[in-house]
Amino acid sequence: MDFYRALSEYYDEIFPLKGAQKTFLHDYLNQESLRSVLDIGCGTGTLALELSQIGIRVLGVDLSEEMIEISRKKAHETGSTASFSLADMRDLGSITELFDGIVCLGNTLAHVSGEDELRKVLTQFREKGTHLLLQTVNYDRIIAKQVKELPIIKTSHLIFYRFYTYRPDGKLDFAMKIEFPGTRAGVSGVNLLFPIKSDLLKKALLETGWEVSELWGNFAKEPWTEDSPATVLSAKRIPV
Repeated sequence: MDFYRALSEYYDEIFPLKGAQKTFLHDYLNQESLRSVLDIGCGTGTLALELSQIGIRVLGVDLSEEMIEISRKKAHETGSTASFSLADMRDLGSITELFDGIVCLGNTLAHVSGEDELRKVLTQFREKGTHLLLQTVNYDRIIAKQVKELPIIKTSHLIFYRFYTYRPDGKLDFAMKIEFPGTRAGVSGVNLLFPIKSDLLKKALLETGWEVSELWGNFAKEPWTEDSPATVLSAKRIPV
């Protein structure tokens, strides 16, 4: 988590909420008539704050204390009704509220250790809400093409690099680096990811009581293919 501690300072600059994503989320919430959302892996709270502005009750949770601190500060400064709490998606026992929808975006889900933990997490999601929206990198494409580097993100004063190293156990070492042009300053770190391919994700969802509703390749709602940049999936809880 050391890298995410450092990343928190630059998170909003690197990962702003873009127009297509905002439109997608507003349409999804309206279509499903969702009035409350649990935002898993909320980062610095940008999504939660956006949803609160349209009257959605939102709780954002993240494992990074720094991210949660920034989220709370932003909520205070903007007068937002969104709330934030430190929590791990592997253990949501401290959250007693129920929500219409669970949102887990930004490749958060790939931080599980493997299939068993994936099912455990999806089971916990099911206990908290009736609708689920997931987004990950499209690992079908990553694995099939042995992608070793994601597109570089450049802003006015930093460059963000992301690299994959393939491990013998099938997992990925995900290295990230922030450089500041014109200086020697930089931040780097490595995280272990479990690359969740689409078939495995759909299988795990079904096994944990979810029915997949739709699958897209990006937030522009283009159909998912193996070459899509992302896997965006919506599901509904199967009644017992």
